[in-house]
Amino acid sequence: GGVEAVDLGLSVKWASWNVGAKSETDYGQYFAWGETAEKTNYDCSNSGEYKWGIYDSSDETNYGMTKYNMTDGITNLEAGDDPATANWGSKWRSPSLDEIKELLNNCEWTWETKKDANGTDVNGYTVKSKINGNSIFLPAAGYRNGTELEYAGEYGDYWSSSLNAPRPRSAHGFNFSSGNHDWGSYYRYCGQSVRPVTK
Repeated sequence: GGVEAVDLGLSVKWASWNVGAKSETDYGQYFAWGETAEKTNYDCSNSGEYKWGIYDSSDETNYGMTKYNMTDGITNLEAGDDPATANWGSKWRSPSLDEIKELLNNCEWTWETKKDANGTDVNGYTVKSKINGNSIFLPAAGYRNGTELEYAGEYGDYWSSSLNAPRPRSAHGFNFSSGNHDWGSYYRYCGQSVRPVTK
């Protein structure tokens, strides 16, 4: 079977697995924010492999970002730059920060270990709706920095579609470990997971 749109009783349905995944326990692919394909190097300090500019601390308006910045005023991913839409089609998109907050506030988050198809342990959160009891599983897929995958099995780092204005060098998302789950903002150049939503 393919990916499902899971009704958690929220304003949007959540995909049953990550972009690039083949099942709910599969980590899937990693994307820099506003990029739609994987790459070999994600420079979280951003010395120049990011599609939308090179970080410039002296540029106090846009921080060197050429799109999604304070000048163009675009604070939410456009469809062509959204890895969910670009890879899965127009039905799907990355969640907004508000939709992430809704997931955090209306679900029970339980850290657990599942077995994948090969019998390998996969850590992550079962996120169960307090509204209707349905659930999704979010694997702790870590994040990509440089050519390395860091903290896989310990942390989950997932993007939203929402820019962190007025500091556009970063964008919002949510992250978790076994003891914590919350939203935050992260440098746009790091490679993180994407869990799509649909109406």
